[in-house]
Amino acid sequence: MLNVLVLAAHADDETLGSGGYLAKLAMNGANINLVVMSDGKITVRDKLIDNSLHLKKACKVLGIKKTLLLGFKDQKFDSYTIANLANSVLKLKLRPDLILTHSQNDLNKDHRITLEVAKIIARPKLKKISILSFEIPNNNAWNAKPFNPNYFVDISKTLKKKLMAFSKYKNDCLLYTSYAADDTPCVD
Repeated sequence: MLNVLVLAAHADDETLGSGGYLAKLAMNGANINLVVMSDGKITVRDKLIDNSLHLKKACKVLGIKKTLLLGFKDQKFDSYTIANLANSVLKLKLRPDLILTHSQNDLNKDHRITLEVAKIIARPKLKKISILSFEIPNNNAWNAKPFNPNYFVDISKTLKKKLMAFSKYKNDCLLYTSYAADDTPCVD
């Protein structure tokens, strides 16, 4: 059985970045652990948004049964030591074969730091661990560094699950409706 670790900075990154692939992996029996580095809370225009409940609903749609929020503050990952961040994941003793995480060209600093954490925990000790980076829409473009993938996964059979999972993030869904391939509503 394939052991997959999705290491995401924030609740919603897992769905935006790799939701279709995660649904496909779950359908094929992979053991998926989702670790979100943040506490699931973000502040947008002075309004606190708690995405932790939305995360659980989205994961249910994608078929992810194991999720954990580590509790680091949104947009403050650079205020923690990289050792503290990495050790918080290492102590979970997940032993993945594959890590899915953010791109090095991402504008969001929390995303880039999360990739650095993934590289640290993937250092071979007992076995080699593969890392695949995913793109969060618009984050690389705003950084003037394109996302240049070299690995592609056909998610045509799970795209609707990805869109339905993302629709569970009611606060985010309205911001990204222009990305939807259909008229998937934001639902509970």
